[in-house]
Amino acid sequence: MTRNELKNLWFSIPKQDNKKEIKAIVVDVKSGFYKITTDVVGYYSSSSHYVGENVLENVLNRIKVNDGVNDLSKYQLIIK
Repeated sequence: MTRNELKNLWFSIPKQDNKKEIKAIVVDVKSGFYKITTDVVGYYSSSSHYVGENVLENVLNRIKVNDGVNDLSKYQLIIK
């Protein structure tokens, strides 16, 4: 299969029109990690961060500070 054929097949895959948007921050207090996931129409991003003991405090401070890129106050907060 040629590169162009693969490209045409890839872009012909139907996209999900009624996709449920996910904006979530998952905090794992025991391990000290948190993960921010943004899954909206046309865009997906996920990042994990290790903070350590004060992970919940760090996440709450990050939610309070609006960096102009992501308004984390609109994200669902999940604490494990």
